[in-house]
Amino acid sequence: MDNIVTKFFVYLLLDYLSLSFMRYSIFLSFLMFIGCLSSPKQQKESFSEKVSDTLVEAKEQRYFSKNVENELLLEKAMVDALQKIADSFHGEDWEYTYDFDKGEGDTPHIRVDIKVQKYFEETYYAVIYASDYVNTLVRLYRIDHNAIQEKLSKYFSWMTIPSDTIFDANGDKVKDFALRFYPSSGCCRRDIYYLYLSPEKKEGQLSYIELINPTFYPKEHLIRGIGYGWPGHVELYKYRWRGEELDTLEYILPDVATKGKTFLKAKRIRDFYDTTKGKEIRLTKLPKEYQTVIDLEYFLDYTEEDFNSD
Repeated sequence: MDNIVTKFFVYLLLDYLSLSFMRYSIFLSFLMFIGCLSSPKQQKESFSEKVSDTLVEAKEQRYFSKNVENELLLEKAMVDALQKIADSFHGEDWEYTYDFDKGEGDTPHIRVDIKVQKYFEETYYAVIYASDYVNTLVRLYRIDHNAIQEKLSKYFSWMTIPSDTIFDANGDKVKDFALRFYPSSGCCRRDIYYLYLSPEKKEGQLSYIELINPTFYPKEHLIRGIGYGWPGHVELYKYRWRGEELDTLEYILPDVATKGKTFLKAKRIRDFYDTTKGKEIRLTKLPKEYQTVIDLEYFLDYTEEDFNSD
C-alpha cells in the first residue's frame, strides 16, 4: 500500500513538473516571439542612427576640406599679388584690381585688390585683399629697398567684409593702422576694430588691440564707445591711453530702478550688479562728453518696457 501511495505522489509530482515546464516553455517562446517582432525595428533604428552619424561626419569632413581648399586658393592669390607688385611697382603709388580666378566649375571666384602707397613716413606699404566673396584674406606688407616684409595677416570668414584705415588713434603723433569690420552674425551693434599701433616703429609681425563700437579722441588721448548688448542693457565706456596701453576710466549704464530715466557710473561693470558695495555713482543725466559718441542713439534706443523683466 505504501508503495502504491508513493508511486502515486511521484506521478503527481512528475505531472506537475511537466506541466510547469510546458508553461515555462510557452512563456519563453512567447517572449522570443515578441523579441523577434521588435528586433527588426530596433535594428532599423540602430542602423538609421549609424547612417545619420556617418552622413554628419562626412558632411563635416567635406565642409572642413572645402574651407581648407578655399584658404589655400586665397593664399595662392596672395602669392600672385606679390608677384604683380614685384613686376609693376616702380616707386610710386599704385593700385590694381583683378580676378585671380573667375570661378569656373567648383572653384570660387577670387578677386584681388592691391593698394601700394606711403602709408607711414617715407616707406611704401602694400595692403592686399584676396576674397572669394565669402572669405577674405588681408595682409599688410612693408616694401623697403626691393624687399617685401609681411607685417600682418588676418583671415575673415562668413561674409565679413573688412576695410582698412590709417590715423593717429592714441594722440602720439604717429600714424596707426586699423582693420575695421562688421561681423555677419550677432544680436547687437558690433563695429569692430583691430588696431595696430605705430607699425612704422616695429619689426616683425604686428599685434593688435580689439575694440568694439569705439569713437577715438586722440587729442584727449581717450576712447569712448558702446559695449555689446541690447539698448537699456549695454554700457558706455571710456578708456585712456597710457602709451600703447589702455586704462579703463569708467562705465555708464541706464539705471534699472528708474527704468532708464537716470544713469549709473562705475569703475567696473560688475559694480553695477554688486548691491552690497554700492560703488556706483548715480547720474541725473548723461554726461555731455558722451554726446559725440558714434551711434549714441543706439545706446539710448530703449523704453520703460525694456526694463520690466529685470
